[in-house]
Amino acid sequence: MTTRVQRAGFALAWLVALTLGARWASAADKSDKVVFPQGTEQPLAALTDIDVVEHVGDHVPSGLAFRDTAGHQVAFDDLLHQGRPLVVTLGYHRCPMLCGLVLDGLAKALKSGGLTLGRDYTAVSISIDPDEDAKLAADQQKRILATIGSAGAPAHAEDWPFLITSGSLGGDPEAARAMARAVGFKYKYDEHSRQFAHSAVAFVLTPDGVISRYLYGVDFLARDVKFSLVEASGGRVGTSFDKVLLSCFQYDPVNRKYAPYVFAFVRVGAGLVFLALAGLLTVLWRKELAMKRQRARIARNNDLKPQEVAR
Repeated sequence: MTTRVQRAGFALAWLVALTLGARWASAADKSDKVVFPQGTEQPLAALTDIDVVEHVGDHVPSGLAFRDTAGHQVAFDDLLHQGRPLVVTLGYHRCPMLCGLVLDGLAKALKSGGLTLGRDYTAVSISIDPDEDAKLAADQQKRILATIGSAGAPAHAEDWPFLITSGSLGGDPEAARAMARAVGFKYKYDEHSRQFAHSAVAFVLTPDGVISRYLYGVDFLARDVKFSLVEASGGRVGTSFDKVLLSCFQYDPVNRKYAPYVFAFVRVGAGLVFLALAGLLTVLWRKELAMKRQRARIARNNDLKPQEVAR
């Protein structure tokens, strides 16, 4: 009797365990299931093709022309060769989230870095959407300029133009594609969602149009953004302290940020020690020289030889 009761208890326990396990598996399946905004179970087809292939040291192509939000033609070459580095972003302005976050994060970091738009650097935002709405681009531009400017020093549209290639304004979509290829910005349009899939990145060019640095993400470090501009300018922007500080930091391509360079700190420390010793020796030498002069003066006053005074 006892054996039968035990067997029945074990069977009941297994039944309960199986039932609960099935429920937990079902719940886990529901919680782990990815639901895409488009309402399908398949990810965006474009996600398999987006990437950023860095082309540091390469020149961007010349002769590219775009349209500003008012429909005026803007030659990209006119933004270069002004003695200032150029910050470039690629995106589109009906983007539901990412493009706005990149622009906001970049504007805040640039403002916090202490450099001035139009004096220390220039920026440009290029739309990759051949059907870009000029009004959306203009509204985005006003918002970014308001973020980076201030009441006493407003930011000007010519220092951060928002360029489009809309055919309705006479633009050439191939210009945006050529720029994207030059900087290694791979993106793709998804027909189902009617959106562009792309990475969150900004590009820093030298005044001559050479790709100098890639800045990733949507939350940029003000220090890294400033260092990238000082570096791209060849030391022509920023303070002397910024240039010395940059020599103590080195860009880490793995972590994609500037990190302290140990050997540079050692060199700076050795230099400071040398200066301290040189200063100390100078002080001691001047004191010794002053004492010799004082002995000579006393000797002359007493008609004695300097050697006698020293004794």
